[in-house]
Amino acid sequence: MMNALEIRRQLLHLLYGPVVVLLVHWGLLTLPILFGIIVGGGLMSMMVKRNRLNPIRWVLGFFERDHHMETFPGRGILFFTIGAFLVLALFPQPIAFAGILILSTGDAVTNLVGTHFGRIKTRLNPNKYIEGTLMGILVSIPIAYYFVPNPYAAVAASCIAMFLEMPNVRIFNFEIDDNLLVPLGASLTLSLFI
Repeated sequence: MMNALEIRRQLLHLLYGPVVVLLVHWGLLTLPILFGIIVGGGLMSMMVKRNRLNPIRWVLGFFERDHHMETFPGRGILFFTIGAFLVLALFPQPIAFAGILILSTGDAVTNLVGTHFGRIKTRLNPNKYIEGTLMGILVSIPIAYYFVPNPYAAVAASCIAMFLEMPNVRIFNFEIDDNLLVPLGASLTLSLFI
């Protein structure tokens, strides 16, 4: 059963993507501003880790897992923002928006459904469930199709994105956050169909 912290984390995930997309669409959030948020977020993370900025530490503690609070406070939201920045820099807006919203929705649904209703664990990650991954794919397909109206592209991007959400990918002993991999995988896949 998912605890209150994980539910808060997934709700933040569900809200953050649409907020980023809307602010970019309205011209209120640009790549330089996003880059500044990333740099500022990284600096704040380092300060929080060193027990400075206690009000921010308290807010982060409401959404962050304990082990991340000790090693990399704000990791999830920072990697989400980096993922959004990269897809917005590399792909046309509709494709980038699809990647961001697939991350926001598909990733959250995968975790919520998998934790509450999952019975079959994936071979790639013993903490993930096939039922969650399948539901993540199903909710991601219409999002992808809305931005790139090609059914094959929508299915392929959703499957690739949710596949990338499953494993814990490590490079030089550093875990690459799925908040980075999912939007890049979805956007790259969609771009192959246009």
